[in-house]
Amino acid sequence: MNNIVIITSYIDTNLSLLPYTNDADFIICLDGGWDIASGENILPDLIMGDMDSLMGELPENVPIERFKPEKDYTDLELALKKAIDLNGKNITVIGGMGGRLDHTMANIQLLSQYTGFFDSLIMKDGRNECFVLNENQSKGIVLPYDDNCYFSVFSLSEKCTGLTINNAKYPLTDYTLPRTGSLCVSNEFIGEKDAVLSIENGTLLVIISKK
Repeated sequence: MNNIVIITSYIDTNLSLLPYTNDADFIICLDGGWDIASGENILPDLIMGDMDSLMGELPENVPIERFKPEKDYTDLELALKKAIDLNGKNITVIGGMGGRLDHTMANIQLLSQYTGFFDSLIMKDGRNECFVLNENQSKGIVLPYDDNCYFSVFSLSEKCTGLTINNAKYPLTDYTLPRTGSLCVSNEFIGEKDAVLSIENGTLLVIISKK
């Protein structure tokens, strides 16, 4: 299973799902994510969750995995576990940011926990996208040039060592980024060049945000 799209129950922007779902091999709607998908006539392959944010009626022709609200895993974590079972390679989570702060924080932690199970795991909401880079992945990652975006990086581990940022307004070389501080917020692309990031050790959160 190459491309799996997970539609969460909260999307903060007027985002069309179609560009993300057209090439999907499998679509999972989480709870109220079905309301969003059905509004664009998107039929998922699976609906999961405790259905506490569902507004409309569930379809009769889509498999449903229902869970009790009192559970040890969030709906998104259950969906990521399902993506592992499906041997998913590239996972795109739509939404998951900008609503309840505790849910946003939990979803970022899930990116950190599960990124190593897939070739790519990224969360998008139309204005922001984020993913995690760690020392077990490629030592270098390219951020395509986009003059309409900022990019920021944060250490999710105690520190990230060997952080190097090239082709950016604020470059760094072999820097140790602690978990605290705001030095690496709102970097910018320059010279119509792709930015290149790498670390030696640690877990780095990368956020790309539209200006």
